[in-house]
Amino acid sequence: MRAGVDVPILPPHDEIEDLGGGSGWVALARARDDIDAHLMTGRLNAAGVETNRVKESGDGGWLHGGWDPRAPVTIMVRRAQIDDARLVMAEISFEAPAAEPWRRSDRPRWIVPMVWWMAALALGLILTTLSFVGAASSDIGDRCEIPIICARD
Repeated sequence: MRAGVDVPILPPHDEIEDLGGGSGWVALARARDDIDAHLMTGRLNAAGVETNRVKESGDGGWLHGGWDPRAPVTIMVRRAQIDDARLVMAEISFEAPAAEPWRRSDRPRWIVPMVWWMAALALGLILTTLSFVGAASSDIGDRCEIPIICARD
């Protein structure tokens, strides 16, 4: 599984959306989910940029008690720190490894489940055969029905 943060293209200063209700907070970026938002705010906080997260209501929030962990999150920063936040975001995108295209392996997807099913069937057949052979070859006075399990002299 690959984890990462999609860094959006940030608008110029004139187009910054002021969603903070006049308190000096501006929208910096929109993260895909809580994990990406936590990674971004952690990096921004480590650089000294004050952040705030605003979670958007997702469609499946009622399934999670009103909180959807996969809902998008808007990252807010102080208007005075927007340039610092942009520099940190540029550092994140510069340091991030280049994304490699996802490649399918050469083997088909059905190989692994088929091997597991064949191993389970073979094991079941072996154990069933052993139990029938042990039951058929036991004497009437002998309490042990499976010779492999019982110790014989």
